[in-house]
Amino acid sequence: MANLAKIHPIIHDAAYDYTLPSWAVVSDARRSHVESVGRLLGNWSRALKLEKNTQARWRAAGILHDALKGVDPNILRREVGNSDVWSDPLLHGPACASRLRKSGVEDERLLQAIAYHTTGHPSFGSLGQALFIADYLEPGRRKIVRKRAEWRRRMPVDWHAVLEEVAASKIMKLLERRLPIPQVTVEFWRCITDGFK
Repeated sequence: MANLAKIHPIIHDAAYDYTLPSWAVVSDARRSHVESVGRLLGNWSRALKLEKNTQARWRAAGILHDALKGVDPNILRREVGNSDVWSDPLLHGPACASRLRKSGVEDERLLQAIAYHTTGHPSFGSLGQALFIADYLEPGRRKIVRKRAEWRRRMPVDWHAVLEEVAASKIMKLLERRLPIPQVTVEFWRCITDGFK
């Protein structure tokens, strides 16, 4: 990755000013959520002593991941195109990645992290995994508060174990609600349990 001057302006503004693009549609509560996710990712990237450019990308991913959460699914479907792959609650991630790409963002790892932040993806690198975890562990979430706090305390030192526990928790919630588990999540789970070999 090149120096900070090479970061796309949308990524820079999200990382340093917590600014969303003009096309973002988020409620005040969602705004609070993305800022909290951005702070978590910023803290973890600093703890891992990642280079400044990477820290900025991580913060930006946290700020941008739900930028289209407030948009009607019918509009998001037009943005995403392949309506068979994504159910309505999952459309905001790939739609946001698509919009960022159309805006000139070429950071494929960041775009993949945003597109699949809800489901996970078997080819996730550290940014994708971190966003998947941070989105679920964000302190404003009201369910399993103590467990989420414990997981946050263990990050980023106990990364892989927390990733596995978070993924298992998300899968169990789908099973309890009798909702289908996306195939990409099944493949992600296999990679986690195989240690991303």
